[in-house]
Amino acid sequence: MTKARETKGPDDIGCLEAIESLYAYLDGEIGDPESRAAFEEHLGHCRSCFSRLELERRLAEHARKAARSSAPQALRSRLKGLLEKI
Repeated sequence: MTKARETKGPDDIGCLEAIESLYAYLDGEIGDPESRAAFEEHLGHCRSCFSRLELERRLAEHARKAARSSAPQALRSRLKGLLEKI
């Protein structure tokens, strides 16, 4: 991973910490405003971490869409038959 900046201030976070916080951020679980701001500031100047965040956002959206759609009737019938045999 490349560093976004050569120097970090005391409130700056690095890529490793940003990636570790990524899912909590996407899920709205970073409750501390200072931590959220530090994460967002890092994203503002680190293309790699920003790209990772956008990728994870798109994957989550695709997963939500896939979960809303139902399986074809033939597949559901086949699975039901298999489950009844268990």
